[in-house]
Amino acid sequence: MNDEILDKGDAVAELPKTKVKANTSLSTGMPGLPALDLSATLNLQKEQLTIYKSLLETLASSEQESATEFPNLSKSLVAHIGTLGKLKDDLHDIFSRIRALKTHFQNEYPDSFDYVQSLHVKELDEEDE
Repeated sequence: MNDEILDKGDAVAELPKTKVKANTSLSTGMPGLPALDLSATLNLQKEQLTIYKSLLETLASSEQESATEFPNLSKSLVAHIGTLGKLKDDLHDIFSRIRALKTHFQNEYPDSFDYVQSLHVKELDEEDE
């Protein structure tokens, strides 16, 4: 009967189930070496497999969450970069206006401007000390 199952090509061979317990300790055949305990090794590997499965589930859920959040964060980042670009342009405009006013006052009121500049420099020197 088992020969018929094995002769069917791609079919899975079914082996008869026995009630005999397998010997899980394997002798090394070498004097001085202890026998291998296969049941302890199998239990350890099963524990490691469950740990790896839970780790895989955690990583998969993390990857899925990242995949859903990435487009939102991308749009937000692009918006922030655009805002920073506008801020940079505004600051550039403000400082160029300040430089233009400074040049205008320096040309219009040279004595007063030099006096105010000297006061400002003295204040900065006092703060440094």
